Amino acid sequence: MLSALTLYYVGDNLRGMAARRQRHNYQRLTLLCAAKMPVSFNPIDELFCVRARYELMNPDDLAAGLKVFFYANKGRVNGPAVSTGPNSTDVELIGNITDLEEPSKFAVLPAILQNVLSRTNLRFFFPDHWVVAVGPSRNATLAYDWAIVSAGPPRTPGIKGCRTDVAFLGLFEVHQGGLWLLTREPVDKTSDDIMRNVAEALGFDLSVLVDVKQAKCKYKGAP
Repeated sequence: MLSALTLYYVGDNLRGMAARRQRHNYQRLTLLCAAKMPVSFNPIDELFCVRARYELMNPDDLAAGLKVFFYANKGRVNGPAVSTGPNSTDVELIGNITDLEEPSKFAVLPAILQNVLSRTNLRFFFPDHWVVAVGPSRNATLAYDWAIVSAGPPRTPGIKGCRTDVAFLGLFEVHQGGLWLLTREPVDKTSDDIMRNVAEALGFDLSVLVDVKQAKCKYKGAP
């Protein structure tokens, strides 16, 4: 029984990669977004009550991938829901672990495409989400209290540090941008401050981040 995934603490300072392994329970996981870089599939007017839930499709086989359930409110706290999953307002998503040697990196894509695109194409059109750092928790069940996720290494120079970016291929948008600060609790200023310090030390440009409103969220109908 695979009870954990290996995480890598990864920093890209344009001179090379450094990695430190950590472990955490990842069979069923819900994280709340404290701040993030707005992207086309979660624009700035939907940065309310943002949360994500991940489940291993098969705890004995990481290659089977993850179920990804996304939720947000549009316009205001507890406003109209935007979510993924069965009977939701958007397409069902999965996380495809493209390299089992680095299971902290996974591509998020519509479930209907998982049998259409090769692993190589998945990497191109749906770049990996990298878990680049986690904060160990005193709660052994939780294992960690926060996580920083990046859409690959920050290669584009920003105001202070570097950022991930969005590229375009013809008429298709290729998602290559994204930075997420995730916590267990709706409001956790201590973890938020720590994540920002860690992300900055890793070379990320924090000016791309926008705070997500989480106070008083009810997450009504969240998958």
